[in-house]
Amino acid sequence: MSTDRLNAEALFDSVGPAYEAAFKGSGQQASLDWLLAQLPAHSSVLDIGCGTGRPVVAVLADAGHTVLGIDVSGAMIAAAKQNVPNATFEKVDIKDFSPPSRQKFDAITVYFSLIASVTQEEIRKYIAKIYTWLKDDGGIFLFATVPIPGDNLEITWMGRPIVASSLSADEIVESVQAAQFEVLKTESSTFLPKAAEAGICDKDEVWEEPHLFVYAKKQIRKP
Repeated sequence: MSTDRLNAEALFDSVGPAYEAAFKGSGQQASLDWLLAQLPAHSSVLDIGCGTGRPVVAVLADAGHTVLGIDVSGAMIAAAKQNVPNATFEKVDIKDFSPPSRQKFDAITVYFSLIASVTQEEIRKYIAKIYTWLKDDGGIFLFATVPIPGDNLEITWMGRPIVASSLSADEIVESVQAAQFEVLKTESSTFLPKAAEAGICDKDEVWEEPHLFVYAKKQIRKP
């Protein structure tokens, strides 16, 4: 990796709360509506890469669920604590995270947070780890990402030089299934971030992104 490229922490510290405005109106809300319809009352949810806490943690917490949001960015966690006081937040990288007291979650959400500063191998490893963090009785995994295949790609994203990795749509589904999840459905869309309007970068530094949403459920492994 090039030393002059921002890691995930530096990237999202530099973008800060403006990220929320840039991605407002993406397909997140529809996926959250689906998740809310699946969850029993007072469920426990982990949001990996929670950002400012909105909309994901806020929507879930306001619906009465117990939500833990984690993020590698201190700027994002500070904003999230202010935005969603009825949830819990922790500044931690997913590679260093362990559920408190070996807690198992009813649902785990990952919205576009396994792209920057990870490898394809790590993406697959984290999906498998997420499986172990879910409750055995049908825990839900909602995974959103940008399905552009490549490993350790040096790119410029919203005016910032980063190293990013992702998988193709088929590879993502295969990786989720390889972790023993049942894939319930997938949805694809495109989204043009409002990054210039949010003051993050210039208009010519923004490109339309393909988005993939994977809805999965933990299968109970038979002995």
